[in-house]
Amino acid sequence: MINRILTVLLLVLTTITSAYAIDYSGKTVTIWIPFKAGGGTDAWARAIGPAFSKNLPGNPKVIVQNVTEGGILGASNKYFSQHSNDKDGLVVFGTSGSVQLPYLFRDERVRYDYKNMIPVFGSGTGGVVYIRKDMGINNIIKDFKKLKSTSLVFGSQGVNSLDAVPVLAFDMLGLDVNVVYGMKGRKVGRAAILRGETTIDYQTTASYLKHVKPLVDNGEMVPLMTWGSVINGQIKRDPNFPDLPSFSEVYDKVIKNKNKEAFDAWQVLFNAGFATQKFIVLPKSASDNVVTAWINASGQIVNDLDTMKIINKKLGKYDQIIGENLIFALRKASTLDEPAYIYLSSWMDTKQ
Repeated sequence: MINRILTVLLLVLTTITSAYAIDYSGKTVTIWIPFKAGGGTDAWARAIGPAFSKNLPGNPKVIVQNVTEGGILGASNKYFSQHSNDKDGLVVFGTSGSVQLPYLFRDERVRYDYKNMIPVFGSGTGGVVYIRKDMGINNIIKDFKKLKSTSLVFGSQGVNSLDAVPVLAFDMLGLDVNVVYGMKGRKVGRAAILRGETTIDYQTTASYLKHVKPLVDNGEMVPLMTWGSVINGQIKRDPNFPDLPSFSEVYDKVIKNKNKEAFDAWQVLFNAGFATQKFIVLPKSASDNVVTAWINASGQIVNDLDTMKIINKKLGKYDQIIGENLIFALRKASTLDEPAYIYLSSWMDTKQ
């Protein structure tokens, strides 16, 4: 018994020692974000950055670096090209749905592999679909016939990006949507609807709360629905927007002849793109001490009520994923089973 107790104590002391063998005092930690400033992933990184500064050993300065050269895929490839052998955890990667989905779709431009990533912090998020107020539609379910008979324009980053979630949803609802590709991020999509170049848009929760809700409050935009939130394994209304129906609720109420195969595929995209969307990852080469330090910092963030109040206010109240749940969450966000892949590949062929 004594030997067993001594063994346990030794393991605890080893873990503590390993975590604090890392000292970032006087150093700068960079969160590499392959998106422009002003979007949802950028807002997320800037919200959690100060929390990591507070909780990483030595309290380093934490900055967000928006790398956009080559677009989302080019910037993501660049990170792993330059930092795949890093051991120190000074430059970490912020992945999101628009990085995960091209990987799921086996896009030939992808040069990164989620098997080579070590997740240390994860976040779920949501998204809100909205339209211009001057369209005269205020409730997606009550005004659905009018919405369906209206020609809509949506600005997209690309069909194999996170925008696959809304584009497939619009198709499943039978909406007349002209999808204009080439947007360099959701910030650009938001600017397009403000200028009247598009008529329907969505933003992830953080970006919506910061940039779109004021427009709703001013009577310029109208929210229609959210993508929902996974609660007890089921897609329910997003608790941050309890007055808005989820997409699954809208689909259930307005579509008589439902396509189960399409909904199953959409749900896979939703899980990868929103329910378990954003992760801070280290390259597989990171030292054990570094990984332990980052994982410990993540745990301290989630257990700090004051810090979480600030994060929840900025990002909405969603699950923050830490510890042993991270590996499962990242695997779920980066794995597409063959039936869903076949369906989605066929669907994407129609969107080219």
